[in-house]
Amino acid sequence: MEEPTAEETTVEEREELMVSPFSDGKPNSRTAHFLKPTLSSMDEPIPNHFSLSGSFLPHTFEPKNWPLKVCFNGLRTPMKSWLFWVDILRPKYQRVWKKAGIFEAIMSSTCLIKKYDDLVIGLAEKWNPEINTFIFPWGEATISLEDVMVLGGYSVIGFPVTFPGDSQELKEVEDKLLEECRKIQRDRAARRVRQTEWIKIFMGSGRDIEHEALLSLWLSRFVFQNIDGIIRKSIFPIACRLARGEAMALGPAVLARIYRDLTLLKETIVGSTKFKGGEVDDCVLAITLWSPMQLVQLWAWERFPALQPKPNVIHNFEPRSARWSNVKIVKVENVRMVLDSAGETFNWRPYAKVVNYWQFHEFYKEKEEWISIDQSLSKELLSFALCLRPSELVGLGSGCVQQYLPHRVAMQFGIDQDIPCHVARFNETPEIAWNNYLRPINDRKLYIPSRFFKSEVTIRYLEWWKKLSMVVYQDVMKGIVRRKRSSRKRPERIPWVKAKKGENDASVPPGFPPKLNKVKFEPFVEEVKPEAFEVSSKKASVTTRPLGRDKCSLVNVQFHSPSMAHNGGFAKMELSLVPIQEVIHVKAQNEGSARVRGGANESEIGLPSFNNENISRYGESNITTLNMIASRLEARVARIERVVAELKAAGKFERNPIKEDS
Repeated sequence: MEEPTAEETTVEEREELMVSPFSDGKPNSRTAHFLKPTLSSMDEPIPNHFSLSGSFLPHTFEPKNWPLKVCFNGLRTPMKSWLFWVDILRPKYQRVWKKAGIFEAIMSSTCLIKKYDDLVIGLAEKWNPEINTFIFPWGEATISLEDVMVLGGYSVIGFPVTFPGDSQELKEVEDKLLEECRKIQRDRAARRVRQTEWIKIFMGSGRDIEHEALLSLWLSRFVFQNIDGIIRKSIFPIACRLARGEAMALGPAVLARIYRDLTLLKETIVGSTKFKGGEVDDCVLAITLWSPMQLVQLWAWERFPALQPKPNVIHNFEPRSARWSNVKIVKVENVRMVLDSAGETFNWRPYAKVVNYWQFHEFYKEKEEWISIDQSLSKELLSFALCLRPSELVGLGSGCVQQYLPHRVAMQFGIDQDIPCHVARFNETPEIAWNNYLRPINDRKLYIPSRFFKSEVTIRYLEWWKKLSMVVYQDVMKGIVRRKRSSRKRPERIPWVKAKKGENDASVPPGFPPKLNKVKFEPFVEEVKPEAFEVSSKKASVTTRPLGRDKCSLVNVQFHSPSMAHNGGFAKMELSLVPIQEVIHVKAQNEGSARVRGGANESEIGLPSFNNENISRYGESNITTLNMIASRLEARVARIERVVAELKAAGKFERNPIKEDS
């Protein structure tokens, strides 16, 4: 079969020197496939770097100790009445739901996904708002249209969610729903219509608009939430179209909201660390997110073996998310360490592997294939084509337009990776963005990779990524130095507390992790086992001692996201001024641990000296080892400052003063 030229396709085919990014194998010359645009498909210089947006983050992952409170209100648990209502209407409308492309999405809403906040926050820490991908030491990855389609069951083709519709029939049904809302508001003397009232009125009523009422509840509670427990009138046009079997592109709208909330969460995390160890240590940044962030959590469970709970067995007609319904969460002590060391175990194509009773989509083929693009192209193959090309995602709401860049994470689609190039924005208006998303596919043929194929990277991509990894390492080291200098400038503002008699560690100053003697540093291993990171309640006992302090008031502020300003979005946060309530003393069992001892020298701890030669050498080696060394360096500095705290508490500073720089 004749193969198309590179200019005509989303996927470019050419001979290249390829290598696995996670092994020491020799490069091999072969025919490779790449998502455009890449460096070789555009006359553009090699990009030196991009903003990693992570240099302000604390080196030790301790979300519970950060001045940050996150409410994931988009993750809704299914009510019993909702499960009953779906069972009632499913036999009658299942065929309509499949035609509209929402059957799996509705069935996914009946699954109970337990929240694991630390995991989502840990992933958000790796988020890069400029390119909408996660930046790990070992590479880039992201939640894509494929993930939203497979895990969430949302269609990526159809009418945009911003399309109101012009049918008289649809208008009449919408008016009936609006009139029902007004009636509920009059009878209940309420400003808004609550979902519980909606269910009582419509469930099992047999009314002519019961189907539209069910879809309105589903869209309001599980897809486009914005206020807790309220029916959204703005989604009535979407519900009316879906009730008639018309496909709506819910997938790109959902993914746009997830991208937006990951950006807001990342910027809030960065903002919270600016208060950590500063003049307002007792302030808390609070943010509420309404997008279905459980998809981010499911994305991580599908791809990170060390974080993965034991999945359920999928039965016939169950969605992919049923694998994770009501499973026991595997909690790890350091999420960041697992994410940073997961390069060799990361599952790039989880949906291409056999799972009992789960049917493969049409684009997971046993052999690679070029398929002609014409009017006979199936909906699944057309959806896969949309997953592969850069575009603009249009969400519901003012200014919710996000850029989608799959060519940066080609290995997630079974395609080789080359250096990605910049893609121009088409986000002036939602209409322009939508036209960009649904622009005609000019390819004569579509490349479908084999589901057994293991993608590789080009030699130049591997060298380019090593330089980026070096930037990550240098940013981390600079951040540690800045925090240490900042903490030494204001020693009089740190509330030191003497340790209790019999405890093996003195109190730690604010801004430093209190669990240093719980961390056990091990060399990198090929397979990270979940049980290696499980928290044991027998490892440590924690006591607290409150400090007397006047109560502080609550101050509300609005934090405007710089990256969202042009889109009209903003995050509302709260600065909660609360007293510094506790200083934690940790009493730990330290058999075999790498705890830092007072008076130990550099050789005892095993810390190397840092100079330009060493930094260069380490930058080309495993970045995980560098992070561990940085953690140990930070641990030593924290220990020294705790020893100083003991001396000050014992009054020895007055008898034998010690200079701060010594």
